[in-house]
Amino acid sequence: MECNQTTICGKIAKLGILRYTPAGTAVIEFTVSHGSRQKEAGVMRQIVFDVPVVVMGEQALTVAEFEINSRVRLTGFLNKKNHMNQQLVLHSDQIELI
Repeated sequence: MECNQTTICGKIAKLGILRYTPAGTAVIEFTVSHGSRQKEAGVMRQIVFDVPVVVMGEQALTVAEFEINSRVRLTGFLNKKNHMNQQLVLHSDQIELI
């Protein structure tokens, strides 16, 4: 199954330090706080959560210039943090300030 696409809007709550992989690829990790109202089973619900995000390559260089509380729209795919940690992380390949 190939379907794994996610879009989230929110504010940057935490912004990590730009670093580089052993292969020289730029990478930055940060957290986005999302808040919205969504309809479920005919009832409106208040949705609030934080999502960890990883961005690599040229996009990482762009994100490194963003500030805390910047509003962003992210699109990417979900994956576990690593082979030892099952926490889901959004690997964003498209990011824009909104």
